[in-house]
Amino acid sequence: MNRTQKLEKFADREIKQLQDKLIVPDGSGGYTAFGKYRIIPKKEHVVVQVKNNETVVFGSKRVAMSWCVADRLQRYALARNIQILDNKRQSLAADIHCRQQLANHSRNADFAESVNTKIQRKIDYFNMLDSELEKCLNSAKYWQLKGFANETARTGRTTANKTNC
Repeated sequence: MNRTQKLEKFADREIKQLQDKLIVPDGSGGYTAFGKYRIIPKKEHVVVQVKNNETVVFGSKRVAMSWCVADRLQRYALARNIQILDNKRQSLAADIHCRQQLANHSRNADFAESVNTKIQRKIDYFNMLDSELEKCLNSAKYWQLKGFANETARTGRTTANKTNC
C-alpha cells in the first residue's frame, strides 16, 4: 500500500468517526448535517429531512441549520420555538405580500390606503417575530459554539483552552 492509499484510508476512517459532528455539502446544493439531517434548498423554502423520515420546512438555510443544531444538542424547546416562529413568519409574510399586492393593484385610492393602514399592525408583528427568531438563531449558534469549546476541553490535549462556562 502506497502513501496515497494509506492517507485516503486514514481520512475515510477519521471522517466516519467525525460524521456526527460535520456539516458537509452534498453536491446537489444541499447539506448533510451531523450525519442525521439532510438540508435541501428549494425555490421558496428549505426542506430538512431527518433520518427518522421526519420532514420539516423552513424559510431559509440559516433557520434550518439552527433548528438542526438545536435538535442535535437536544435543546428541544429551542428547536420548537425556531420552528414555530419561522412558520408564523412565513405565513405572515405571505399574508402581508398578498394584501400589499391587492392594495397596489386597486384603482380606488381610499381602498388602497385602508388596506395599507390595516396591514401596518401585521408588519409590526412581523418585525417582532423576526426579532424573536433572530434571538433563537443566536441562541442556537451559542450552543453550537459552546459545544465546540466543551469538546476541546474534553480532549485533554490542552488545558489552557478550557472555559468556565
